[in-house]
Amino acid sequence: MSICLMEVYGTDCTVVKIVLDWETRYEVALGAAKGLEYLHHGCDRPVIHRDVKSSNILLDEDLKPRIADFGLAKIVQANSSKESTQIIAGTHGYIAPEYAYTNKVNEKSDVYSFGVVLMELVTGKRPIEPEFGENKDIVDWVCGKLKTKESVVSLVDSAIHEVHRENAIKVLKVAILCTARLPTLRPTMRTVVQMLEEAQPWHLVSIVVSKDGGGKKDQELMENHKL
Repeated sequence: MSICLMEVYGTDCTVVKIVLDWETRYEVALGAAKGLEYLHHGCDRPVIHRDVKSSNILLDEDLKPRIADFGLAKIVQANSSKESTQIIAGTHGYIAPEYAYTNKVNEKSDVYSFGVVLMELVTGKRPIEPEFGENKDIVDWVCGKLKTKESVVSLVDSAIHEVHRENAIKVLKVAILCTARLPTLRPTMRTVVQMLEEAQPWHLVSIVVSKDGGGKKDQELMENHKL
């Protein structure tokens, strides 16, 4: 199921899927980024999750994200910039391209996977979709639509309110940096958090302006404010 959908169980045990609005998606992105930042920069030794994906980002009752499933996690040893693994860890669609030619992994592998999650949040697509084409994933699909402003705007999920499209594109830019093919070109999770904070969405506030005169209707104005 897409990370942009939430399943709610009704009193009659039916399941209703609710599309998350952009403010909620943004909070999921920022909260998950801060979790990975702590793993990479806040521990005595960096922890590589190695299976970052949307289904491993759980939401609590307040829709706050939690990084889950540390079954493949690995602690980076002292004096070692990269770790070797004999088993390809991760999930198809989220695995960094360097896995194709090396067994070396580091924090930048998590950054790539997180970039895929960001693309999911912005586009509403899953990492692998038939519409992307044979042997292509969401990263290929997004990168193939960066030639014009119109094609970039078309990447944003139509369910996202128009007023938030610009902020969504800012997050998409972060996702593209995270999914650079060369690990050295990807930002650290600390930098990712900073960039996401700069992409904070606008919050719609409804203001009712009353006019004198019994026959005139109130006018509703919409102003944009930072959350």
